[in-house]
Amino acid sequence: MKNWLRGILLGILVLVLAACNSSDTPDAKPGTDGKPEETPEEVQKEELTAQEVFEKVQENSEEMKSMHASMNIDQNIEVPSEQVDMDSKIKMEMDMIQDPLAMYQVMDMDMGAEGAAKIEMYMTEEGFFMKDPESEQWMKLPAEYYDELSESMTAGADPNLDFDTLEDFVEDFTMEEKDGQYILKLKASGEKFNALIQEELQDAGMMEGMDEETAAALETLEIHKFEYEIFVDKETFNMTAFNMIMDMEMGEGEELVRISQDMKADISKINEIDEIKVPQEVLDNAVEQAME
Repeated sequence: MKNWLRGILLGILVLVLAACNSSDTPDAKPGTDGKPEETPEEVQKEELTAQEVFEKVQENSEEMKSMHASMNIDQNIEVPSEQVDMDSKIKMEMDMIQDPLAMYQVMDMDMGAEGAAKIEMYMTEEGFFMKDPESEQWMKLPAEYYDELSESMTAGADPNLDFDTLEDFVEDFTMEEKDGQYILKLKASGEKFNALIQEELQDAGMMEGMDEETAAALETLEIHKFEYEIFVDKETFNMTAFNMIMDMEMGEGEELVRISQDMKADISKINEIDEIKVPQEVLDNAVEQAME
């Protein structure tokens, strides 16, 4: 089960980073839940096409140096063969600097009857540090972990990545205009989108060095439902938020795992974060971990 969850989290990371690489402003917000209420009178037809708006967003992303992301994820994991049906709520706050790559992340996971956990981590050139949620002991992970994750994350730094990979879906996007924003919406499923996810995992280097069980599981990944909303400031063409709903399966037979996710994210503090520094207390007390 641990390996399945690792694969799921890696898949979330690729999609989140791809979306965040398109963002570049802390201002306009879509509302408390990222989904503004709409009426036919308020939604206006815009002269620009969805493809033109998407291209402008990608052009602006070239100037992004740092950002903050706040995410809320409702997730259900079902393993029929093990009679597992687990709901979890994940709240994540993340600061990220692109060059040199650095990240600070706090993730609160509420898994209902399975318990709750808070995971805190720093990833900078000083190393990759993670706080054990049970012992609250800081650990310094091997340098190889930093190198692998850094390589995977920077694989999505090309500002044209999102448009290139979604190019086959441009005609599937719909666009609305409301409250000074463009709202791009995509609903997709089937073989074409499954191929896109596999391509994203390969391009980000997620499949390299992965254990055989997890890699085999990701190769069977099948998307049944995918809905994606991108909120773009009308004046600046910068993304301010995104919502994502996804239902998928991995594995076969007794190894089948079903996952559903509902993610909402707000982007802020664009180019306001100059440094992410590991606290001295963490540097002094972290226990070094060896490669397995």
